[in-house]
Amino acid sequence: MTRLLAGCVVLALLVTPLMGCISVSDSEPPPSPDDLIINPSPLVGAILQQVEFSASSPMNVHIPYLVRDEVTGLFSNGTTLRFDTPGSQVIEIIAPPNIESAYFIIGNSDNIPIRPSNQSWPEYFQSDQFSKYSNSWIEHPVLRDNRSGFSIEEGSMHGTGIIDGLTVFEWLEIFADPDSGYNERWGPFTLNDPQYMRAAEYIQEYLENMGWDSQIHRYWISNFNYAVNVCGYKTGTVFPDEWLVLGAHLDVAEPGSPPGGGTRIGAHDNGAGVALVLEAARGLVQFDHRRTIAVCLWSNEENGYDGADMWIDNIPQGVSITNYLNADAVGTNWPGYYTLVVDCIPNYDNENIGDQWEMIRMLEWIGSQNNNISSALRLGRDIFHEEGYASMKDIDSSNQKRQSISVHDSDRGRSDYERFADQLGVVSVDWGSLTGGSDCYHANCDTLDTMIDMMITDNGTGQKNLVESFDLISWWIFSAAMILDERPIFDKQ
Repeated sequence: MTRLLAGCVVLALLVTPLMGCISVSDSEPPPSPDDLIINPSPLVGAILQQVEFSASSPMNVHIPYLVRDEVTGLFSNGTTLRFDTPGSQVIEIIAPPNIESAYFIIGNSDNIPIRPSNQSWPEYFQSDQFSKYSNSWIEHPVLRDNRSGFSIEEGSMHGTGIIDGLTVFEWLEIFADPDSGYNERWGPFTLNDPQYMRAAEYIQEYLENMGWDSQIHRYWISNFNYAVNVCGYKTGTVFPDEWLVLGAHLDVAEPGSPPGGGTRIGAHDNGAGVALVLEAARGLVQFDHRRTIAVCLWSNEENGYDGADMWIDNIPQGVSITNYLNADAVGTNWPGYYTLVVDCIPNYDNENIGDQWEMIRMLEWIGSQNNNISSALRLGRDIFHEEGYASMKDIDSSNQKRQSISVHDSDRGRSDYERFADQLGVVSVDWGSLTGGSDCYHANCDTLDTMIDMMITDNGTGQKNLVESFDLISWWIFSAAMILDERPIFDKQ
């Protein structure tokens, strides 16, 4: 008979090695890859699909991708199929969006080695660590459809699937249009500020049309200003009083804000963050989750975090926050010339990686699982150790202009994620990129056109690279939320 072993491999992607999930002896020679047929071929990247595994001999097949349980409808971070005899099993998998192959480990061993978080699968299969165990592996092709009606230079390669970077770009085009967009989102400082409320109501309707329970929350701060957040909620089916929160600030730097004097549009800071969180939300709302998911767009980040603070102060009694995921001033990064910074807090050890190592490993693993960025992750770790957090977002750093992605913990939280870490002790993450040294930081030139110009490389147009960046980050946020729904990561202090 065949069996699906899901529970014992929940941590497979986070722990090296995984022990005790497979009961066949390690002394037997591994099954041949020729004994396993996988259909369809190729898999379609970036979608949920049924995949049939047909084994002609006894074996165990480790699947290191998001898998949906056919009974509960909930996702697990990998699973193992056990074939005691020849047979076939069909499961639902989300194939990686931006890698041309999916990888599966086959064996008859009690030990399934799991790759280090900043290695690719091919790098890992050639390592001494993998060779220690009696396993083999299969590389299976993955092909992601291009969006019809768009050229490669316009981002068609990242325009299909559950979520996609081209949709992020299209949304930001509308939102940050200099003439008809949702600009001048300052504050708000006055009751029912028309420009801010126009944006808030647009996003509320956008979330509602996706399927979220969408609400506008208003909080009085003083006689002179108030906070207004837009949130969408999807109730968990197992732990409804445990909330996983995604967020980005909706406001932009008001006139007079340093260093650039303020902006009308704020495409990078923080229209892009809003767009990325909304795109991740578009994917998340399609599925059931164990925990309640809250997606919030905050006001007043630029002048004191009032939006996040007021929401935190009004969390319903009995509700706990498990993790918080944030996007702020992001997109002008890999595959361009600037670092993508993925920052985890709280931090307690003076910017030495390690306080939130569990979150760092999980995030690196997801990033390299969905995209060919293992070398960029290793470079980013090196730069962080050599130059520290302060240089990571600096346009003038020489190392910065090498394609790097840095996942780290630090004590420099400068966005709404800081409030969740400081006030609630919640392990929180921010995706960010270029700010320091940029002439357009908090300035009128913070536009989508500026972002496109900054992302031009010898290998692609600014739009192509920006769409790819948006795709990388939206899938990273979506995947992190899916995994943290299954198993939250808590602060060890």
